[in-house]
Amino acid sequence: MPQDSNGSPRSEQKSTIPVWFMTTVTVPIIVAFLWFGRDFFVPIALATLLFILTMALIERLDAATIGRTRVQRSLAYFSATALVIGLLIGLGYGVSTQAAAMGEAASKYNERLVELKSQLEGFVGTEVVASIERAVKEIDFEGFLSELAASAAGMIGNIGLIVLYLTFMIAERGAFTEKLPKLCKNEAQARQVGDILKSISIGVRQYMWINAVTSAMSATLSFVVLKFFGVDFALSLAFTVFLLNFIPNIGFFLAVAMQAIMALLQFYTLTPALIIVVIYGGGDAIIGNIIQPRMQGKSLNLSTFVVMVALAFWGMMWGGIGAFIAVPLTVVIMIVCSQIPGLQPFARLLSSDGVLPGEHSHPVSEQQGSTSRSKPKSEIEAELAAMKQELMEQKSSRNPDQES
Repeated sequence: MPQDSNGSPRSEQKSTIPVWFMTTVTVPIIVAFLWFGRDFFVPIALATLLFILTMALIERLDAATIGRTRVQRSLAYFSATALVIGLLIGLGYGVSTQAAAMGEAASKYNERLVELKSQLEGFVGTEVVASIERAVKEIDFEGFLSELAASAAGMIGNIGLIVLYLTFMIAERGAFTEKLPKLCKNEAQARQVGDILKSISIGVRQYMWINAVTSAMSATLSFVVLKFFGVDFALSLAFTVFLLNFIPNIGFFLAVAMQAIMALLQFYTLTPALIIVVIYGGGDAIIGNIIQPRMQGKSLNLSTFVVMVALAFWGMMWGGIGAFIAVPLTVVIMIVCSQIPGLQPFARLLSSDGVLPGEHSHPVSEQQGSTSRSKPKSEIEAELAAMKQELMEQKSSRNPDQES
């Protein structure tokens, strides 16, 4: 036993650091780490989200049947992976091509912007238009589109890196499952880590899958409306609408404004822009306020205020991509905090109703709430087994002649 300076034995004392102190110290370090390492972390974060979606697609294909024959798992792996990688490569090619075309058409839109500026004189007066003109002159619209075209070329390199990450994640999935128990101290810890990863996968998968379906609906509606009116770059605008719909609340207004501005720059009348706002805005409002809530239910369980703060934070940290993946990252943080006793209050603060993930899965009636909540599941099962054994012994003692 350890002894003090006088030679008398003393008990061991564990120096525990308060959770609030650890949080206060580590949060600024993590924020700085995410900021300075954003070029490294962004492709990994996107590849991880695509990996979760790919695994969801693999499971759906694996459960499907062609006629009476069930799809083999190897075929499901190959088909889902090839589909996702093909979409990524097509995305990179399409964005770079459309951005180059936008750069070439920038001068035409810049001229139209000057015309719109002069038309405002008859509505708001010369002084107001003069102030607007000074502000508009500072906006280099042509330079902005040219810069967009240049940055799109670098996007192909990031897509290639994301494809590599995604490929190796899918290939290493089985090996990681075998390594997980060896990475933990004991079986209980391995089971806890596995439960955390499973909860993260289910939460992010459900959010991403539902938003992918509803965003595809909005993008299809946008493409049909824009194509009907003959708006330039309808396909690129529809794809941008698809991405913007992953951003809660703000994405809808950005999508409507983007399409209206494009119609104003192309046509010499307000009618197409107003009709696009009414038709697309009304259709997307139905998708976002009726269809999506029914599909998603309360599975996300994030506070609306927390979602807005997450959009501001991740948008500041990682730009547009950060806003795109802000909600999945916040879901991950809430699930991880819910598994750490010292951080559970923070997880309850992030949630919309104060209930942690997994607490919904075992509903308890009011009559049995006090007994089942106070005892672990294993203890209840042991008591039930003992009661069953006692009843069987009483039955056998009453009918000894039936024993054989």
